[in-house]
Amino acid sequence: MKLESSTENKTTIVSYVTNKIRKEILNGHLQKGEHLIQEEWALKLNVSRMPVREAFAKLQEERLVEIIPHKGTIVTPITKDDIEEIYQTRALMEGFAVEKALPFLSEKDLMSLKNILTRMEELEISDETNDEYIELNHSFHKVILEACPWPRLKKMVQSLGISPIAPSLLKDYYPETQREHRNIYKATLRGDPSELKAAVEYHILSTKNNLIQHMDNLNDF
Repeated sequence: MKLESSTENKTTIVSYVTNKIRKEILNGHLQKGEHLIQEEWALKLNVSRMPVREAFAKLQEERLVEIIPHKGTIVTPITKDDIEEIYQTRALMEGFAVEKALPFLSEKDLMSLKNILTRMEELEISDETNDEYIELNHSFHKVILEACPWPRLKKMVQSLGISPIAPSLLKDYYPETQREHRNIYKATLRGDPSELKAAVEYHILSTKNNLIQHMDNLNDF
């Protein structure tokens, strides 16, 4: 009997499949370039092909696989070296960008930051709220970054991006992450560019360390 016996648990089943495959990628059991076959994973996890297809789509959004027309789904794992490079570089560049941006933040910007922060703090992190949190986190950083008067610097920061790996992976660190976001907001209110720069750099590097710790924990199993 397949797991998804009704439409009511469709979201749960997709999350289950996504989590299973994601873990196999992050712990290195699935290698770069390896093909993922829907039928094989459906059989392995005792589900139909539909939730596997949806899981592949979610993993592509997280940049852990690539769906190539006429070729299928290919594993493109993010490594600890990737995380080190992306987050270290972003900390340097975004830290400098927000320092330049602070004098140009308006009262409307500060209100937007407050509203986004409140929504983030009220959100309960789960597989079902991953997408909402990713969007809120993106919006929070974007409000400050958009005020930076240096367009080339903004473009470089935006080109790096932040890995959209599901926030639920780091839910154990969520209170810590939200304190960091609140410290960033407080720094904007105080109008201290150095404090804001330090708060943003600390937050980005802390996220990097948490991701690497999570990957190390997976490898222990």
